Amino acid sequence: MAEVNIKVAMKQAIARSGRQNKELARAIGISPQGLSNYVNDPNRDVPVDLVGRLARELGDLQFKYEVGDWWLDLGLAITGTTVIPIPIALKEDMDDEQDDREQLDRQAKRVLRKLPEAWSKDDFDFIIRYRKEFNEEISSEHLMLDALDDWIKRAEIALQEVN
Repeated sequence: MAEVNIKVAMKQAIARSGRQNKELARAIGISPQGLSNYVNDPNRDVPVDLVGRLARELGDLQFKYEVGDWWLDLGLAITGTTVIPIPIALKEDMDDEQDDREQLDRQAKRVLRKLPEAWSKDDFDFIIRYRKEFNEEISSEHLMLDALDDWIKRAEIALQEVN
């Protein structure tokens, strides 16, 4: 298995973004020279929190997976130089969560038909749990959208190279 070279991954993600180092550095709270030093100086370690801020700022799914693999040494995000084909895995996870939530939706409808003042303690506890599940589903859907956007970009690039 290949190990993620975080400095190379940072350079590639920044290049894919088309954004200037100066603007990115300000967005993640460091100086442009500091960003340049972290990316280019082979003797300078890159702080985990800085890499996390950069990943969130760029929103580049490939880079996010590389960061996760680098930081946690999972060995899942990278096989060679290719990201594991995650859209199908995310879709399956999303479908499983949706099946679970459909049952919760039915119960939520029964509770939400009542005014909050009429809820029992069980109703209240259920709605708290339902809200958490709903938020997790939304997060899964956002990951799926990010994955689809990434794959669409990759397909566009591949199609342009063929033409």
